[in-house]
Formats: sequence, C-alpha cells, structure tokens
Amino acid sequence: MTNNQVEIQDKRIKIAKKRYRVLAFLIDFFIFWLIGMIIGILYGTPNNEGGFTFNGFPAITMIALGYFLWPISEGIWGQTIGKRFLNLKVLNDNFESIGFGQAFGRFFLGFADYMFFIGLIIASNNKLNKRIGDLVANTLVVKIK
Repeated sequence: MTNNQVEIQDKRIKIAKKRYRVLAFLIDFFIFWLIGMIIGILYGTPNNEGGFTFNGFPAITMIALGYFLWPISEGIWGQTIGKRFLNLKVLNDNFESIGFGQAFGRFFLGFADYMFFIGLIIASNNKLNKRIGDLVANTLVVKIK
C-alpha cells in the first residue's frame, strides 16, 4: 500500500494528490471568473483596472454563485464542478459524506489557506494532504473511480 492510500474495511481509499486539488480549484475559479465576466459585461460598471464593479443584484448574484460553486455543492454532492471533473470527492475523517457545516468550515478557512500558499505548505507536511480547512473541519479529499 502506498503512502497516499488508506485501507478501510478491505477497501483502499486513495488520497487526492495536491496537484489535482489545485487544478480542481483553478477549474472552479475559472468558472466563477467567466460567469463574473459575463455578468460584468451585461450588468456591471467598467472600472479603471479593466474589470467591473458590481452593485445591487449583480453583486448578490456573484456572492450566491460563490456559495453555490464551493460550500453548497460540496455539502450536497461532496464535490465542486472542478472536483467532479477530476474525480475527487470530499469526505469526513470516517470516509462518509460531509454535511453543510463541514463544507462551510472548509470554505471559510480556505481564505486563510490561499494566503501565501499556507494551505499548500501545510498539505505538503501531512500524509493525507490536508489543508487548514480540512484539518479544522475533519475532512479529506479522495480520488474516486
């Protein structure tokens, strides 16, 4: 058994590699960015930095989209679109589906993880590739199929 596999009741669970987790995040972020650009072109106010400023309904739409793309989709399916594309899934430490509390915990601590790549550094120093959000929410990301 390799160091990125855990044996549970005669089943091998393969821990997701960091590069696939980063790629899944980039896919999700690209989707968020693309939808944001479309909403910006249609409803936003151009700003001096080449982007758009959102007020009112477009701003609420972007906030709702962010919640749906990350914690809500993980709370319902255990996956974001990027994770689904790469056959990754978020489970709790007992290898069961996570709930909304754990999904939101991972999401909000993700902001700390992305500052200065702290989450990547922490994930590199534990055998289950857990970032801060995973450690606090008692979750892990696995490869399925």
